[in-house]
Amino acid sequence: MNWTDVGHPIGRCALELSCILWPLSMRWKSWTRLPTLSLAIALAACGGGGSSSSTPAPPGGQLTIAGQNVMPIVLDQGPPGAVGVFNVPYVSVTLCRPGTSVCQTLDHIIVDTGSYGLRIITASLFDPALALPLSSAPGGNPTGECGQFFSGYLWGAVRRADVHLGGDVASSLPIQIGGDTDPRFATVPTACASLGANVGSVAAFGGNGVLGIGVFNQDCGAACVTQAVPATYYACSNAGCAASTMPLASQVANPVAALGANNNGAVVQLPAVPTGGVSSLSGSLVLGIDTQANNQLGSVAVYKADNVGNFSTTYRGTTLTASFIDSGSNVLYFIDAGLPRCPVSTLFYCPPSALTLSAAVSSTVNNTSGTINFTIEAVPWDTRPQANVVAVSVGAQLAFAGHTQSFDWGLPFFFGRPVAIGIEGKTSTNHGSGPFWAW
Repeated sequence: MNWTDVGHPIGRCALELSCILWPLSMRWKSWTRLPTLSLAIALAACGGGGSSSSTPAPPGGQLTIAGQNVMPIVLDQGPPGAVGVFNVPYVSVTLCRPGTSVCQTLDHIIVDTGSYGLRIITASLFDPALALPLSSAPGGNPTGECGQFFSGYLWGAVRRADVHLGGDVASSLPIQIGGDTDPRFATVPTACASLGANVGSVAAFGGNGVLGIGVFNQDCGAACVTQAVPATYYACSNAGCAASTMPLASQVANPVAALGANNNGAVVQLPAVPTGGVSSLSGSLVLGIDTQANNQLGSVAVYKADNVGNFSTTYRGTTLTASFIDSGSNVLYFIDAGLPRCPVSTLFYCPPSALTLSAAVSSTVNNTSGTINFTIEAVPWDTRPQANVVAVSVGAQLAFAGHTQSFDWGLPFFFGRPVAIGIEGKTSTNHGSGPFWAW
């Protein structure tokens, strides 16, 4: 099965391989907001263990909201080329050559509250007629970017597109295109290639791209304005690519923040998922917070994020100050030595029956606190190898070096719980200014 985590890019983002189970995390590595990471790395051979009988999962629910500011979310088996995808929320995004009606719609773009910006995994997905223009680095050469994720890197060009979300558009937005066909991007810079595997394929990524709608405006921010941060932005020519500074206006940017309206954040709404998981699930990505009748938050707890997008989680007496909410992580990542691990999918937790747990959460920025109740059940494929499950409440060992202070509230956190993402510098009439999380 494919375990993904696009959320939290290593800058500010799981892959799947044939016959491998992984939790996926796509948290982007943020150079200005370190640490942020994604693309989880829980590996286990497929098959083996348990009964070999096939027990199909029941179909899941739908949570459909009407409005021009709504994008349907679907959890399914993924796009052609993906294998064993689960707990991955997809939307369709329309891209147009800036200022024209030359457009193309791409499906199976992963919704990621832990990263920032739109990234298309490979240029081969585009109709050549789209011909998106290259974005320029200081000095005039075209811009390349090394997108960093937990499990590797995405190398490609930065191009500009009119990005249509719902009924609105982010005009001439810088986006990243993996594996760009322009020969100036043919060679991956050494600093980028040294980060691990190249995730620039649908099979490796589990989707056709990622829509990073986290709490910040750009994927790097102020740090890249004043210095050429290694393995991040590049100015490329026929002679090669050199690390470069990058103005905010030219950085890969959060598409929601760039919309003409409903641009202060978004709300992810998914239905609850029963024990055992389901074979289909659909929900809604509602753009804006307190801007329309369909995105009023009402009485919710608002957790202001710190300058790297985090808050605190206290679990089993340990306070984890670098916790975050990440729809691009397809499992809940946390450390609990008392939970049994799966015999086949060895980084996943496998309690003998569905287990209800709780954790205290708090923000020191605005002194908000509360409790999250959550469920962990055994990975279905350890006992039901043929289970057709695309949504299930599972957890895995947090095994990333340097992240012992994190609790990654991945996609199961969203099941049955509307979650709002307030973007930095934007204000909600009823709930204050971002960056914040609210539920």
